[in-house]
Amino acid sequence: MNVDKNDIWAKNAAVIAKFFPGLIEQLAGAGTSSAAPLALRLETAADGAPTLVVNGTYVHSKREPLREAARLAGAVAGGGARRGVIVALGFGLGYAPVAAAEQRGNSRPVIIVEKYPEILKKAFETRDFTGFLSKNSIAFALGGAEGAETDISGTLSFFYEKNGKTEKKDVCILKNRALVQLDEAWYAGVERRIHTWQTKDAVNEATVKRFGDRWTRNFLKNNVVSGCVYKYPGVSRLKGLLKRDIPLLLVAAGPSLDSAAALLPSFAERCAVVGVDTSLNYLLRSDVDPDWIVSGDAQYWNSRHLDRLGASNACLVTESAIYPLTLRHGKRTFLFATPLPLGKQIEETVDPKGRLGSGGSVATTAFDFCLELEPSVMFIAGLDLSFPHYKTHFKDAFFEKQANAQAARLCPAETRSFRALRDGDPFYARAANGGKTLTDKRLSLYAAWFENRLSSMNSAHSQNKIAVYSLSEEGLAISGLQTARAEDILSLPPRRTEIHSLLHNAFDKIERDFAAEGGKRMARWTAAMSAIAGHIQD
Repeated sequence: MNVDKNDIWAKNAAVIAKFFPGLIEQLAGAGTSSAAPLALRLETAADGAPTLVVNGTYVHSKREPLREAARLAGAVAGGGARRGVIVALGFGLGYAPVAAAEQRGNSRPVIIVEKYPEILKKAFETRDFTGFLSKNSIAFALGGAEGAETDISGTLSFFYEKNGKTEKKDVCILKNRALVQLDEAWYAGVERRIHTWQTKDAVNEATVKRFGDRWTRNFLKNNVVSGCVYKYPGVSRLKGLLKRDIPLLLVAAGPSLDSAAALLPSFAERCAVVGVDTSLNYLLRSDVDPDWIVSGDAQYWNSRHLDRLGASNACLVTESAIYPLTLRHGKRTFLFATPLPLGKQIEETVDPKGRLGSGGSVATTAFDFCLELEPSVMFIAGLDLSFPHYKTHFKDAFFEKQANAQAARLCPAETRSFRALRDGDPFYARAANGGKTLTDKRLSLYAAWFENRLSSMNSAHSQNKIAVYSLSEEGLAISGLQTARAEDILSLPPRRTEIHSLLHNAFDKIERDFAAEGGKRMARWTAAMSAIAGHIQD
């Protein structure tokens, strides 16, 4: 067919350069995303519209591609109550995405997911998209190097928050099956990430529903008995403590922690150290006394991870609805805002503590705490979010000890480990080193949280850009998280004496300032407790 592709491309390119400047660069490298170049051919359909053939397969109807697109868009994206984001898996010549956007008066965001940029470029050389590109809220998610996955959860969150939506996160997937079949595994990964993004809030809501009573009991005990909201300062007082000058090491509790054990003391000489509660005993056995330990699980058994905290000089970072036993361990305690609605109200009245993110795992909360400290650079050890070599945890973890203690002849510890692998709906996903690793739905939810947080942190408007590196090459690949080697930390100069001095001076100042505000804080706390007592009596 005769198409003045230079003229059409020039029109589209002018709009792309204005609204999507980064896309031009991606399209400039079109054709390098796959080892074997695609065979693209244009034909004229029976109704006179162009249609595309890829590797011998028709991407659109040979007779009426426009009518076909209207039918697909109406079936997938037209329903009156379905007002969510449209995700087009495979663009082709763009018939269906354009039709879907037009059916709602160009009011619905459209995310175009295309594994092969050369197909997108062919579309821009063939059809005029100037109106579509300039009138709609559009984002592009293109494939990269061979085997690399594309994550659109950050883009979904942007559109969702931009539109101020509070209803269920509805996503309408518009799938071009001919294009999806070119790389089914890649597109399946995109769909899995969409599902993870959609279910993230539901998991958090289920957690609140499941543990709401426990949180309430804990909060009342912690405040009626010890007045922890009044007694302990908030993490907001630690903001910027490391002054973007001191490197920081976050120690999670994944299986790869075993490989770092011998080097942890050397790491601690060069970095401030934040550990999650489940890693405390491991750190102490490795002759590392962390600077902070983060705990956020309100259950009794989780408090047992901190049995040896009394032997440590670490600061405890937790929240006011934690299991009461936890608060007895720490020599110095900082609180972050509780997820409990009652607690939120009281904390805001008495002494706002500072909010940390909660992605369902203590590692997500610890990560947000590390960002509050504003280090020069952050390294993370033990963040696997997977089961490398089919291991569920590091050696001699509390879980392992408990499993061994409760083992029976017909239910040995290995059976519990197998169930942990099986019951989470496991699947293989891309590892940080480019290979494959076994993970499950729960861990992939945590990965989605990290990817969203990293995407937000590294956005053009973010004021909190910090380079973050993972030491776990065999862990789950997390978009935006770079990998580092032990040598990268060991090449840094020792700074432990300086870190101790910095923390000692900072804690002394916080204690003085917090004590100086004690009278006003006590009055607010007493009034808040009286109000609770009045409600209980009523």
